[in-house]
Amino acid sequence: MLNLEDKITIQELITKYNLAIDNKRLDEWINTWTDDGIWTTTFGEAKGKSELKNMINQITNEFASGKRHFSTNIIIEDTQNNMASANSYLTVIEAYKSPQVVASGTYSDILKKNNTGEWKFFQRKLDIDLVNESK
Repeated sequence: MLNLEDKITIQELITKYNLAIDNKRLDEWINTWTDDGIWTTTFGEAKGKSELKNMINQITNEFASGKRHFSTNIIIEDTQNNMASANSYLTVIEAYKSPQVVASGTYSDILKKNNTGEWKFFQRKLDIDLVNESK
């Protein structure tokens, strides 16, 4: 059963993930994942730390440079076997030019608590909100 400390730790993990992307601290970002983590995004899917590192390297160079990532409306729920699920909103803001929202989306996460008591992402699915110009 999740306690308050678990929920705070998971929220901080989500924040560490975002700050690591914003500051291109890729080793810190990789450390938020389990060894067999799976990241599914608009940009593709990566499985395992090697693929995760390749994908985040490409994304930070092509899309995320100069941006700030914010996760809000975080809901964390207990599951079984030292696992939890989380859902949150993502807002991405341009930081170096004129500040403006450049993307938004939702995260659906499955997290695992390892033998040392650390929470890590096992699966993260990012759904980016796509703009429909015809509306």
